[in-house]
Amino acid sequence: MRARRASDLRRSQRRELPRSPVARPASRAQASSAGGVLLSACLIVKNEEQFLDRCLLSLEGLVDEIVVVDTGSTDRTREIAAARGARLHDFPWRDDFAAARNHGLDLARGEWILYIDADERVRPASVSRLRTQLADPWHVAHYVLLHPRPGFTPYWEMRLFRNDPRIRFRGIIHENIWPGIHAYRAARGGRIGRSELVLDHEGYERDQEVKHRRNLPLLRKALKEDPGKVFSWCHLATIYASLGKDRRAEKAWKAGLAVVRKRPRSRSGEDTLPYLGLIQWRLARGRDTRRLLAEALERFPHNHQLHWLRGITLMRAGRPGEALPFFERLVACGRTGEIDRFLAYDARLFDVFAYDSLATCHFKLGHYAESRGYFELAAKHDPEKLEYRLKRALCARLEGSSTDGSPGGR
Repeated sequence: MRARRASDLRRSQRRELPRSPVARPASRAQASSAGGVLLSACLIVKNEEQFLDRCLLSLEGLVDEIVVVDTGSTDRTREIAAARGARLHDFPWRDDFAAARNHGLDLARGEWILYIDADERVRPASVSRLRTQLADPWHVAHYVLLHPRPGFTPYWEMRLFRNDPRIRFRGIIHENIWPGIHAYRAARGGRIGRSELVLDHEGYERDQEVKHRRNLPLLRKALKEDPGKVFSWCHLATIYASLGKDRRAEKAWKAGLAVVRKRPRSRSGEDTLPYLGLIQWRLARGRDTRRLLAEALERFPHNHQLHWLRGITLMRAGRPGEALPFFERLVACGRTGEIDRFLAYDARLFDVFAYDSLATCHFKLGHYAESRGYFELAAKHDPEKLEYRLKRALCARLEGSSTDGSPGGR
């Protein structure tokens, strides 16, 4: 059960590793009283039979116990959890994600918590290195890398933290663990680290209608209580857009944007979301985005998707030569791996989408050899797309015409 797991994106945006002084190491009494349990995996579920077994299988050998909190499953979810040896507990759903998650934390016996959702899997990792890292008494929490959906780049997200009663979730939706971590650090100090764990999320590939119906009233209620939640505004806008309620979607994105504009400037991935959502929404409807895109790029000059959108707008405006550097930069980032971890990006931005756009720009400039080369690269990355092979052949023919003196050369 999850409320758009990129919801944790908001709290995971605090990427800078704080260097606050460490007052004293964490107590070992907790581990001793727990019978030597170091790491507990905690998850809340409801009707997750499609994913749960793969999730639990990925945790075997990595964690010391699995705590599954069921909020009312009617399928085989409970049976699957029991078969995998999880500690299964019931918690009646009361429209509050933090309450359900905190119930699981209260039941966990480990010194550390890994919180995960049923539609996520942990990639194979070195158990010895993880346990050595968690044995360090000077750390309070660690980020993990999360791939939010297949074919997307990962971003850092807070998923590993000490099992301490001060560290609990807050918020009925897009629940936030950071206030608890800050409370712990204020009392005891402690560092924030980065683990080697990598998680893959599968759930966005299924029908979202049921989740939309569940999340819509929760988002409205949460925003009424705290209208400063940027991610919640963007989630609300996405739901409205999927329901065809365009005016409400635009209004929600604008509300999130208004919050961001009042904040101090940062590299927060969350703060880019209303810009990206509104720009792409307007572009899809043929509306002018130049001022908003310029503002976004000035505020977030390193955001890859904004670079992509700038290149697209220049290309559509009949300025392919000016668009080229934006797409070339994306290809370079993909080849070197210098992709920021503040947001998750569609990985195709760095290869097939960029190659397609570069090929189109060069074609419009009459650079048929260069265009053919990029269409060839695009075809290698997406061999099922006949369009690239056809355009590559067209470029080869035009390239030949230009070399024999026929019209159509540079």
